Amino acid sequence: MAESKTSISSKGGANVLAKRVQKQFSRAQEKVLQKLGKSDETKDELFEQCLMNLQDQQNDAYRIHKDLKAYLNAVRVMRDASSRLFQSLFDAYDPEWDGAEDLGVVVEGEDLLWSDYEVKLRDQALLTVDSYISQFSDVRERVAKRGRKLVDYDSARHHLTGLKNAKKKDDVKIGKADDEMKAAKTTFEDINRELKEELPILFDSRIGCYVTAFQAISYLRDIFYKEMTKNNQDLQTVMKELRDQHPDKTFMVKNFNRSGSLKRRSFRDTLSPRSLKSFYDFHMTYSPRSSLRDTETTSIDYPKEEDVPSHEPQVNDATEDEPVEDEKKENESSTRALSDAKQTFCIKHSLHIL
Repeated sequence: MAESKTSISSKGGANVLAKRVQKQFSRAQEKVLQKLGKSDETKDELFEQCLMNLQDQQNDAYRIHKDLKAYLNAVRVMRDASSRLFQSLFDAYDPEWDGAEDLGVVVEGEDLLWSDYEVKLRDQALLTVDSYISQFSDVRERVAKRGRKLVDYDSARHHLTGLKNAKKKDDVKIGKADDEMKAAKTTFEDINRELKEELPILFDSRIGCYVTAFQAISYLRDIFYKEMTKNNQDLQTVMKELRDQHPDKTFMVKNFNRSGSLKRRSFRDTLSPRSLKSFYDFHMTYSPRSSLRDTETTSIDYPKEEDVPSHEPQVNDATEDEPVEDEKKENESSTRALSDAKQTFCIKHSLHIL
């Protein structure tokens, strides 16, 4: 007896599976024929407009939900940063200074205000938007089901039309196909009618959601800023008491003027004759040998005009190896060539700046 029940249930499951596979195959075939333009598709312009509104509504809702979560996360970060900052001030504040007890109240109030603001934002604003967007998943499933029932209805309708237009008509098959078409039409029209009634209501509900959420945000912000203003005034009072207790303990912020390489210079200043002359004089008086001799110093001392070594060869009269006249001419020519090369380098560098 148990074996017979098992066999019957297995046969029933196989039949259900076979019907499901057949239905999926007929749906896929109908979609292909519709895409190829070989079969018409049932259209409902009112539903299509509702579906477009639903898509825009979902995009707006998910964007607001994402930005609201980011705002709440920023409040949480600001709460932690504010708590650490004022706790550091409280730890550094000498207990013997005036206002030490009042500062403790200020620090505690700062943390309580931020924590209360965060919790109420989550409860009154974020949860409202969460509840609002949670209904979209059910609506999307019903829209998808409506699409499947529409394909079933079109498939049954086209199947009935094909049987009626066949050369050899079978009344039994036509009657059965007609019953299937009517059942598919009834199922589709029922869900289509329900969605056309519910989607406009859902679309209008966005107004109430926005009003509820952002009224709560504005109300909470107003309370938070007012209470924070009072807490800031208490902090200012503590700082004034500390200043009055130690009037001679002041701290002056030095104004560091930027100069040298950090100071921005205009092209007019850079290309002025005075600047070009200084650049030319530097390259004309710079000697690599003198810089190598000054390796013990950490800064470069530019030579003065009277200290610049001459580029002419130094002749020692006391030496026995006195250079001949040809060597003198050769040294003079090399000196002039070096001077001309330096002048050319300065001119090219000036043109490059221009």
